[in-house]
Amino acid sequence: MAMRAKAIGMGGMGALAAGIAVLAASSAAAQSAQDAGSLLGAILGQSGTSSPATTAAPPPGVTRDEASGGLRLALGKAAERVVAQLGRPGGFADDPRVRIGLPGALGKLDGLFSALDRAGVGGGLSAKLNAAAEGAVGKALPLLKSAITRMTLTDALGVVTGGDTSATDYFRRTMGPDLQQAMTPVVAKSLSGVKAFQALDSFTARNSLIAGPFGARDLTGYVTGKASEAVFLCLGEQEREIRRNPLGTGSKLIAKIFGKG
Repeated sequence: MAMRAKAIGMGGMGALAAGIAVLAASSAAAQSAQDAGSLLGAILGQSGTSSPATTAAPPPGVTRDEASGGLRLALGKAAERVVAQLGRPGGFADDPRVRIGLPGALGKLDGLFSALDRAGVGGGLSAKLNAAAEGAVGKALPLLKSAITRMTLTDALGVVTGGDTSATDYFRRTMGPDLQQAMTPVVAKSLSGVKAFQALDSFTARNSLIAGPFGARDLTGYVTGKASEAVFLCLGEQEREIRRNPLGTGSKLIAKIFGKG
């Protein structure tokens, strides 16, 4: 057993030695210590050392202020469209991409429950969950606009020159937890108002083996998470569309910063 462990250890040392040899050969062509660090990280399966961030430049023919102002305008329009889209009656329930199904183990029976609800013989739980999300989405707009206002010039330039959903990714990173926190009490109040908690408790009391444990707090967190995911999904779609067809926004400045002016 000891000999086997020793052999494995020798094999690992051999692999490391080979990796170091590759690094030594490659480092001759490396331009900086960061490059060598990245190579070592690749060999050892680690992230390595990244190069210092550089400030993004605006597109040709666009000033930094134009890029920042145009981006803020575009994102404001996108945010308003997302909230209007999801916050209307049926904004969740009628859209299969964001429709909120039943939670936990009940999700396996979602199709059956939906059919019963449409026939008027179900408890309407799924409809209540989606209605609660629609009522909470309005909380997203002031948070999104606040995040747009706080965006630095460097952030804005990075977004303008970034990928198709770089602004959405920025929002998800900087305000995702705040959005869920703001939505939670609204979702809880809405779920209580439409008697979703009672509907869930009533069903689980009669069908505990099917439903499993899933209480009021779980339900609130479940709906809040789904609503937040839907906001970012639809915001990403709006962002891609603006980048694809900036002229469709009706703003010459937006068209200019995205190369269609």
